[in-house]
Amino acid sequence: MKIYRLLSIIASFLLFTNFLIAQENDEKGTILTEWAEKVTSENVWQQYPRPQFERNEWLNLNGTWDFKIANKKESDVSKIDWKDKILVPFTVESKLSGIHKNVDENKPLYYHTSFKLDQSWNDRSILLHFDASDYYTTVWLNGKQVGTHTGGYDRFTFNISDLIKKGEKQDLIVMVSDPQNTVFKAQGKQSNNSGQYERASGIWQTVWIEPVNKENHLISVRQETSLYKVFFSSKIAEQDPSLKVKYEVFDGTKLVATKISGTKKISISIPSPKLWSPDTPFLYTTKISLLNAEEVLDEVSSYVGLRTISVSETSKGKQILLNDKPIFQVGPLDQNYWPGGGFTPPSEEAMLWEAEYLKEIGCNMVRLHIKKNPDRYYYNCDKLGLLVWQDFISGPKKDLNPEPEEAAAWLGEQKKLMANLHNHPSIVLWITFNEGWGQHDTEEIFKWTREQDSTRLITLSSGWNDIPGLGDIRDLHDYTMRPSIPVSETESRVLVIGEGGGFASALPEHNWTGRANETGEIKNPLFGGFNPEIPRDTEFSHDLFRPTFTTGKPFEKQYERFIENLILLKNTGLNALIYTQLTDMKLEENGWLTFDRKVSKIDKKALNRIHSKLITEVYPQTIILGRSKAENNSWELAKIPFPAEDKNNRDIFSISETPEFNSLEWIKGSAPFTNKPGDNEWTGKEQLLVKNEFEIKDLSNSHSVRIYTDLDGKSPWMYSRIYINGEFIADEIIRQKMPESRMAEVIVPKEKEHILKKGKNSIIIQFVPGLTSQSGNIKKVPDDISMNVEVTSFKFKD
Repeated sequence: MKIYRLLSIIASFLLFTNFLIAQENDEKGTILTEWAEKVTSENVWQQYPRPQFERNEWLNLNGTWDFKIANKKESDVSKIDWKDKILVPFTVESKLSGIHKNVDENKPLYYHTSFKLDQSWNDRSILLHFDASDYYTTVWLNGKQVGTHTGGYDRFTFNISDLIKKGEKQDLIVMVSDPQNTVFKAQGKQSNNSGQYERASGIWQTVWIEPVNKENHLISVRQETSLYKVFFSSKIAEQDPSLKVKYEVFDGTKLVATKISGTKKISISIPSPKLWSPDTPFLYTTKISLLNAEEVLDEVSSYVGLRTISVSETSKGKQILLNDKPIFQVGPLDQNYWPGGGFTPPSEEAMLWEAEYLKEIGCNMVRLHIKKNPDRYYYNCDKLGLLVWQDFISGPKKDLNPEPEEAAAWLGEQKKLMANLHNHPSIVLWITFNEGWGQHDTEEIFKWTREQDSTRLITLSSGWNDIPGLGDIRDLHDYTMRPSIPVSETESRVLVIGEGGGFASALPEHNWTGRANETGEIKNPLFGGFNPEIPRDTEFSHDLFRPTFTTGKPFEKQYERFIENLILLKNTGLNALIYTQLTDMKLEENGWLTFDRKVSKIDKKALNRIHSKLITEVYPQTIILGRSKAENNSWELAKIPFPAEDKNNRDIFSISETPEFNSLEWIKGSAPFTNKPGDNEWTGKEQLLVKNEFEIKDLSNSHSVRIYTDLDGKSPWMYSRIYINGEFIADEIIRQKMPESRMAEVIVPKEKEHILKKGKNSIIIQFVPGLTSQSGNIKKVPDDISMNVEVTSFKFKD
């Protein structure tokens, strides 16, 4: 026990040391993207921020502002002593802001700038927009309070017309206070620990001004599509039934459809429609005009992509359909933190480069993870053809019972998120909760989400805390080399891996901590962990959990093995892979890209080839050893005790020793193998070995072993080892947090195919309930267990 405590102390010390090194690296600014290095007060975020509702005239207020971190709220904002400067729209915590400090919840942030309006705007209403400011925001103009806003991720607008001093400089002051973890709010991964996911306090997206007609103007336009129609509806500042709205749809410069109506929902048919998809992301330009008889009061430009997203039953289970055709989706988990900028991307160019990288490596989608990006992020996805799965912004991770007022405020912010992003054709799915973070009122929020938007799919809960049958998607988080998925007997929804892979590879000069892959002795043959460990480049038998690989060809080879298992899972219903993740994070080295976006750890052409194979290829399987009782398969069973308990060692080392099969006492048994009384006389409190034979007719085929488990979800681990003709072939680790039946495909590794022979082959599966990959030890054994086995043959395509 003393050694165990000492190891814990050493581990804590090393973690703290890594954090100090990371802080030092951050302070020195050693890790920046090429775009962050180019940011100046003159060029910072100059693009029009709202591409789906664009007017011709606007004024950008991004740039250098006066700034102060106060100890308390100022009684008179006109007397603030402005000692610091900040680069808006970067957060106070970020390096690019020029401040680079953490602030606590008791210290308000004060911003100040001045601007002058064009004289031609004198007879117009003036709107002041904040694209995002976290969390309580108060605004003053020319010494008078304009208004307040509560929220961290949504755009908000003030009409400042009555406070404008014509012909003079306008004086703008903003106060923002961030309550951080003291209230339940849309938080995402923001953390007080700047060594992980830094906070985004204060202004963090563009601040800007635009003039509109004083008489009336458009507030919003909602656009939806079918495969041959566009549906429009509008909101205007002042309701007036005499006003009309003109909708026009263009193919390039050619007008293809138009209609004049009121503000209520109408439809316009599109002749010879061109559909939007990842392969052909065609966008129609739209123009919306507010009319008073012949006078144009307001006019905005936008665009639409004709597409539908739906779910249909097929021979492989439920499948996602884009434009009524099945589509397998592949893309990354995108947390979209940036070195130097934190929550705020350094530029439009940087965001566009990432989207182009994803297209270049063969992805057709991206999951934006518990964050909302600037609108131009989605514009790039619309333009290039990337489907987007958009997470709601989760509340604090462990707060599952918020006060009603705070829960209502959180839901109100999600409503604004949905409304703001509604018109983007790229967005096809909403994810309401992730891994239970801040999860509350689950069924009610699902119903509410469906009422807000019936045109898109909904994932109720990504990872776990799922409610069976609710939502369109069953979203699994599985970070093993050979993921498992539910079978149709216990799951009727679309199956996706919402987080998977997560393989580490550390390049010290390009990551935040300066860490490298470790060397030395492997601590656990099943586990790689969240941090870089010893590379497992030549390990093809173990079902590794978050392993580390060497960058380049070794990583590519292992990644392709991972993908090949998923291609087989398409036969039983897998619809998508979200790989964790697009880029490294501060304390995570598991991106395709390094944190500075300067290195793709696997060659881009190789990734494109591998991903294209996953999207397009199917390997039909023939079952050569079935799991059905009706097939009268005769099994033999034997039992082995668990290893003696020893907390200082790992059970996996003794379990990995091949048993003396001939010395075991084998009895007749039948599948499925359960621990129910009277069923094969196995209690689940020991290892179970099952033996059978299968016949191979063609050795040119490849083969896979399907491992089925049905656990109670309370004790979710099942480890199994596969032996063919007496030789260890591979192992499989299944973790499930739901009481359901899961199946994993274990392809016989190419390096072990010489063990197979034409004709009869023996197979033995060694089941070890309760053994976890993280510790390598046996934890609590599940109360209710059922296992089964199949063997299939198939052919890889050249």
